[in-house]
Amino acid sequence: MSKSIERKIFDDWLAKNYSELCAYAKRLHRENRDLVHHTYLRIVTLKGVDLSKVMINPMPYFKRAMFREATQDNGGGFKKHYQIYETYEKDIPYENDLSKALRTENFQLAVDRLSWFDGTVMMLYCDGYKLSKIAKEANINKHVLYMSLQRSRNKLIKHFNK
Repeated sequence: MSKSIERKIFDDWLAKNYSELCAYAKRLHRENRDLVHHTYLRIVTLKGVDLSKVMINPMPYFKRAMFREATQDNGGGFKKHYQIYETYEKDIPYENDLSKALRTENFQLAVDRLSWFDGTVMMLYCDGYKLSKIAKEANINKHVLYMSLQRSRNKLIKHFNK
């Protein structure tokens, strides 16, 4: 069987069992979807992993791989590299105009509902940082940041146009 067919079968299995995998991952880490995605990418990109053998009994294999990623430093690196940073509370300047203050607060609440990455990119952009400079310093492709900003803008527009 060709690699692309094996990958398609594995992808279909993952899509069908995604909610069950997320439920299991929630016991291992609070960012359960990130753990599932990280494990998936680790499995499909790791050299020497034969997906046809994985598909003989995929659920235990995937769960064991998630456990290893979440608990062992020498695993795939999810535990070692995944860090949760303390958020800082930004002082919002006093506004005499109540409607502007409410709009600012509603915007902040809407941004807080975005994913961590999208919300961080949006707030950095709103604080006046240049995305190309952030991309260079963080060693991230600038198109990833621009796509994140566009995705966030679309969600916020949809939210405020309700």
